[in-house]
Amino acid sequence: MNHRYVSGAIVLASAAALLAAAGGSSSASPNAAARATAVSTKAPSAAATGATAWKPCHLPAGYKHFFKLDSAKHLSGRTVVRVTPETCKVNTENDEDVVYTPSGAPRSLVFASGASVEVLRDTTTVKVAPKWLVNHKLANSPYFYYRVNGHGQITAMQEIYHP
Repeated sequence: MNHRYVSGAIVLASAAALLAAAGGSSSASPNAAARATAVSTKAPSAAATGATAWKPCHLPAGYKHFFKLDSAKHLSGRTVVRVTPETCKVNTENDEDVVYTPSGAPRSLVFASGASVEVLRDTTTVKVAPKWLVNHKLANSPYFYYRVNGHGQITAMQEIYHP
């Protein structure tokens, strides 16, 4: 689940529950209030838990960057990805509460020869060729760790698991 949207869902859910409890709107159904409660119990918002402490996300050895994969194309025999550089922080009290923030303008990157790409399938990590990204949908999230060489080409990238 993309955790950036959890806070918004909690706010909307709380509003729906309040309206249902107050009898304010005929469009607020008991089912909507029940769904709102289920969402809010999975990931409490910062406002509900008081002050929240955040720390930078962990990067595996050898990786120094995060990005959001926006798209992938095959051009002139090379795989090119459009990415947005991101920073990442995690709630110290709930490691499933993760927030990504763009840290730069979107840009295109080319894969170096022999680059490795690891994506998630079910509960395992699978190595695929960079061109796999062009015609396949990611199972988990569009966020990756990545490495580049001195020529600005991607040498390795790994999809990040988020529950």
